Amino acid sequence: MYGVAQPKLLGCDDKIYNGTKHEVCQQYDNHETCKSPVLSYEFKSTVVEFEELCTRHNQTWIDSVMSVLRLHNKPTFSTTTQMVGIIIGAAIFGQLADSYGRKKVNLALMILMLFTSIGNSFVPSIDSYIIIRFFIGLWCGGLNVAGNIYVVENLPAGHRLWMSTLVTWAPNFLVFALFAWLTREWRALQRVCNIITACAAVICAVLMPESPKFLVQRRFREEAIKSLEYINKFKSKFNKATHHEISSIVDKAIEDTGSKSKKAKKYSFQHLYSSTTLALRCLVLSFAMFSVAYIAYALIFNLHFIAGSLYLNTVYSGLLRYAVGLSVAALDHFGGKKIGRKPLHFSIMSLICVCMVTTFLVFYLEMDEKFQSIIRILTLISFGLTGTLFLQILIVTAELFPTGIRNIASAHVNIVGRFGNLFGPMVFSIDSSLPGFPYLLLAIFSFFSVILFYFFIPETKGQPLPTEMPSFKRRPPKTEPLQVEGLLAKT
Repeated sequence: MYGVAQPKLLGCDDKIYNGTKHEVCQQYDNHETCKSPVLSYEFKSTVVEFEELCTRHNQTWIDSVMSVLRLHNKPTFSTTTQMVGIIIGAAIFGQLADSYGRKKVNLALMILMLFTSIGNSFVPSIDSYIIIRFFIGLWCGGLNVAGNIYVVENLPAGHRLWMSTLVTWAPNFLVFALFAWLTREWRALQRVCNIITACAAVICAVLMPESPKFLVQRRFREEAIKSLEYINKFKSKFNKATHHEISSIVDKAIEDTGSKSKKAKKYSFQHLYSSTTLALRCLVLSFAMFSVAYIAYALIFNLHFIAGSLYLNTVYSGLLRYAVGLSVAALDHFGGKKIGRKPLHFSIMSLICVCMVTTFLVFYLEMDEKFQSIIRILTLISFGLTGTLFLQILIVTAELFPTGIRNIASAHVNIVGRFGNLFGPMVFSIDSSLPGFPYLLLAIFSFFSVILFYFFIPETKGQPLPTEMPSFKRRPPKTEPLQVEGLLAKT
């Protein structure tokens, strides 16, 4: 967002440009003797530092790649390469986490993220920036999948949503906006943000155990006992379990996995389609993730289309996301079974649909100049609502699929969702004679997401995580032993 923030091009040298944004770019591109562009900006992004303005810049091999994709703006292309990296990372590291462990993969990804991000803050050119952003995208994609599953598997069933909501993307927007305002330029901002990454890596390495559910699934008995004993230390005196009780729970859990071999069976993406039920749920959840990502990234990467300061709009977005998240967390925690995953998704996505339809009508009736504040409010509200939807969809995915394919299912959903990240920022570049067409398109996606999720996804709130693959006889999947869930739930 800030790394490729667009400045306002006022002129060059002693010449002042006039006209629309498109006309100003034409004047700049035709101004061959231009040496010092005159820019107005709130944040010194890569666009400002490397003077990647309009379509005029030094030609390199990356321009050849961009020409194939019919792209002309390198900063925008850096976002594209990062999103491609996220898609690939989600596919690779989700499966690695299923094979080698949640903690190991997450820790490795955070360390890679730390060093790659630091290196990116010293790049000498926009080309180097684009290349390294791809690798940062790889690590981000892996963390989005493996990190979410790691958190879900270490939380009790009744507390997953509200606890995950307290520490999520929303407060990061507030911190990110503050860091951006303090640093005012992209290199310093990237280095400051690495402090948080370093803290997360230390916490993961020192304080977090491996997922007991993963260890049980892989039949690592001693490691599973150690993991549960570590969790047991933080329980109240009256709810602590003895070593013998923990050992019995682990032995029973391993026995109930149905595997006689010490080496657990490895699964792949094709197992997501091993039954009609699994396939349908996987496709619907993937479409739901694509829709919310498409909407969120279309809005956040086009904040320059709405009125107001970039810093303030980012802050308002974060505040709205956090307020919505806390409200949803409270409803989830105190609402009991009456307020489950489905009612929340239906309500929130329906509200986004209403906001997008209203914004479309404002443009269609050619009242956008008069109601700029209304457009701004509806845009920020819609983006604020998307934050909790990402979390809900990932939690439902984790709660629906068996342990052996849980990370793979999450990876599948994330991969499809990342295509929303990839294409979302391009929504406002679509040529259409229909005023407000981008908002109409976003409304259509939100509408179909509501319908499909409501009719094809079952309620999962408060249900034990399934552990075995369904048989071809359509028997319901076996759920994880209540003893393990009970031990995690007691505090």
